Amino acid sequence: MRLLVELERQGSVSAAARAVGITQSTASEHLRVLESAAGQPLVERSGRGSRLTDAGRALSARAAQALAALRAGEEELAELAGLQTGTIHLGASTAPGVYLLPDTLGCFRSDYPHVTVEVEIAASEQILERLLAGHLQLALVGTPAASDRRIELEPFIADEIVGVARPGMLPVKRGRVGAAALAEVMLLAREPGSSTQALADDELAHAAVETAGRWELGSSEAVKRAARAGLGVAFLSRYAVAEEVEAGQLASFRLAGRPPLERVFSVARLAGRPVSPGERAFIATLTHCCATSAAYATACVA
Repeated sequence: MRLLVELERQGSVSAAARAVGITQSTASEHLRVLESAAGQPLVERSGRGSRLTDAGRALSARAAQALAALRAGEEELAELAGLQTGTIHLGASTAPGVYLLPDTLGCFRSDYPHVTVEVEIAASEQILERLLAGHLQLALVGTPAASDRRIELEPFIADEIVGVARPGMLPVKRGRVGAAALAEVMLLAREPGSSTQALADDELAHAAVETAGRWELGSSEAVKRAARAGLGVAFLSRYAVAEEVEAGQLASFRLAGRPPLERVFSVARLAGRPVSPGERAFIATLTHCCATSAAYATACVA
């Protein structure tokens, strides 16, 4: 099972064998046994490597989930023995991953130095796909609701998506900007799959806002840099823009006639999968450490 999971990650039998700690010939024999048991091919080989068939990907996803459950059991045994060890495979969308996770990791490492956290950061859509495939145990996302019943969401902190622009670029009255003013500027947008951008686009549609055009940029940092240069307006998490707003590099605003665009960041996991002691400790640390960040960001964009 570990070999099949690693084959999907590594893309070749030899690399998967090294990751598992066996020889390539032994790995090939294991795969033959698996394919015999499955009654159909699991791996397609080519000159550039190997990839899983549809059946192989289905079995790999279930294998990853089973291995995660076994790891949780091992950690529970270690906890009973008075040990605090293990590995957490964590994914995060950009806003919580870049602006909230680093401080949490520092707090967590201080309290649990022998628990390893492996982190992946990408757009929410990609992170949830990785979670469903069994490659991640926990995911931090800003998605308002899970589109798949296999995913369970546990909110841990509130967020607000705010508009930002170079100071003086827009007529801001009492912290709000009207739709007419936005019709003359470019919208600086996040990449496809971003939950922040999806929520912002829905809000702009509800407010009947039509901008002069749209530029899609690859990250929150690229969007902020373009906004600071006066190239347009953007809608980002308050955690992403708090420092720039405090420093006077960006001015924040809300849409006139609309309520604040609020959401929550949640911890996502597969429904029904046991939560390991290390994961429980991480979730508790996350909630505690993010309180300071929340107060700071709220004060900056108020």
